[in-house]
Amino acid sequence: MRVNFRAANAVKRLRVLKVGLTSHITFVLVTLTCAAAVLFCGFAWLASVKVDDFYLRRQADFVAQGLEEQIHALPREQESVTKWDDAFLYAKQRNHEWLLENIGQWTSRYFGHDRTYIFDDANRLMFAFRDGVDAMPPRLGSDDGAQMAALANEMRAALVDGAAKPGAEPLGQLARVRTIMIGNRPAIASARPMLPSSTRMQIQAGQEFIAVSVKFIDGKVAENISHYARLEGLRFTLSEGPDERAQVPVSLHDGGMIGYLVWQPIRPGFMLLQQIAPAGLGCLVLLIAAVFWLGRGLHRTSLTLLDSQAELTHHRNHLEEMVADRTAEIERQREELDRLLVHERQVNALQRQFVAMASHEFRTPLAIIDAAAQRLCRSTTNVSGEYVHEKAGVIRSAVVRMVDLMESILASGRLETGQIILKRSEGDLKALLVTCCDRQRELSPSHVFHLDLQPIPDRLTFDRGAMEQVFTNLISNAVKYSPNAPDIYIRAGVDEKMVQIAIADSGIGMDADDLPKLFQPYYRARSATGIAGTGIGLNVVKQVIELHGGTVEVASELGKGTTFTISLPIECLLSDQQVAA
Repeated sequence: MRVNFRAANAVKRLRVLKVGLTSHITFVLVTLTCAAAVLFCGFAWLASVKVDDFYLRRQADFVAQGLEEQIHALPREQESVTKWDDAFLYAKQRNHEWLLENIGQWTSRYFGHDRTYIFDDANRLMFAFRDGVDAMPPRLGSDDGAQMAALANEMRAALVDGAAKPGAEPLGQLARVRTIMIGNRPAIASARPMLPSSTRMQIQAGQEFIAVSVKFIDGKVAENISHYARLEGLRFTLSEGPDERAQVPVSLHDGGMIGYLVWQPIRPGFMLLQQIAPAGLGCLVLLIAAVFWLGRGLHRTSLTLLDSQAELTHHRNHLEEMVADRTAEIERQREELDRLLVHERQVNALQRQFVAMASHEFRTPLAIIDAAAQRLCRSTTNVSGEYVHEKAGVIRSAVVRMVDLMESILASGRLETGQIILKRSEGDLKALLVTCCDRQRELSPSHVFHLDLQPIPDRLTFDRGAMEQVFTNLISNAVKYSPNAPDIYIRAGVDEKMVQIAIADSGIGMDADDLPKLFQPYYRARSATGIAGTGIGLNVVKQVIELHGGTVEVASELGKGTTFTISLPIECLLSDQQVAA
């Protein structure tokens, strides 16, 4: 009896020991899980802080570059009106109406100059266009009078000094640019001499008329920088912003500080943490519950399998293998997710940078080309009017071509972000095709366009601007990729359901391997190597045609040409609804 009692006590003590052991194992597992969760959260927080710091530095770099570009752009914009025979002559004649229309209003409307002053050869103010209003009689503002006069005097002294020194900077390139405070507003001011653009007229150094232009940083300049850096809420303040990483100092030309450009910082790391935090907490709770459940299961198993140590060992080893496999799988999935996330960020950053830079960098040369064309149209001295208008037409045609390219880039960005709305209206699709061919014929007179468009109905409903972009892209591609094959064929066909338009050339063609990927953004066929292009146009073509309910197909053979076929449903072309992309 006593032996049985002792045995029962031994079994009881062993049971208590096993219970304590399994409870300890459960506690350790839960503790380790919580510690791992804390370490993972700390790593995620540190990674998000590093990402945010890097991204904010990039934002600050873009804003600083945008401000520097705006400062350097002001004298370049002035050059279009100061280095000009007509401006030189009419300023000498003090023709107020001409100066108002061609300098004051034009620089304000076209370049966004807030104030424009012209000082004569005796440093007297002879013209003032301030804040969109012609100041008559000409007078300086109470807030900028002393600074503008001083800037003009400094420019005139530089002209005299430059003429006296051999090898000095040419007078036509002299400019004085300053960052100043006008009242309580920061501004960029630039002074340039008004000089003739030809050698027929001469002027003694120091006798030039001086043009001074002003742009307020807290106005159009801030908008341009915000557009360039792709930031919202960018503004100028006299004091520091709440986050010193989301601000760029604005300094005076003599080194003093006048304020800061601040913006609402974009923190992708913090935003990602906010998005995944609920799911992460839920997963943590489920993981702790699962670990606790496993521990409780081990506790019950130990109570029922006290006499089977081998089986218990087997279960323990099996459990360890399961935990190791599950941990390895979680780690593999985490690494794959991190890789995909980094790749997606790189792709998005490259695309945003490409669209922003292309849009920004095209505007300044477009403005200068268009300004030169208008100046050429108004300047008929020593050349025939027919020659002037012919050359001006060529320049403006080039402007249209560059604008089309910029619009293709912007249209691609709007299509990808869902901001395109097709505005259908009734129009003549045949006339639109003929117009696109005529425009291309002017750019490439060596090519011959063979049109067969009679089957197309006279009146259809479509978005004229979008379809014009489609036809311009396809026709210009046919010309560009067939330099030695001048014949371009544009044929149309109509049946009960579809209007089909085929654009064919006999140019360089493409490999069959390139065709499935041809309509992807930024993709270019291998045969197009060495030929200028962005790889955007065909992607825009495909998306615009699909928004019209149609399809676009391509057939090509290397060295034998390419044919693009657009199919548009009759039912869709006869409706007048608006379709949102």
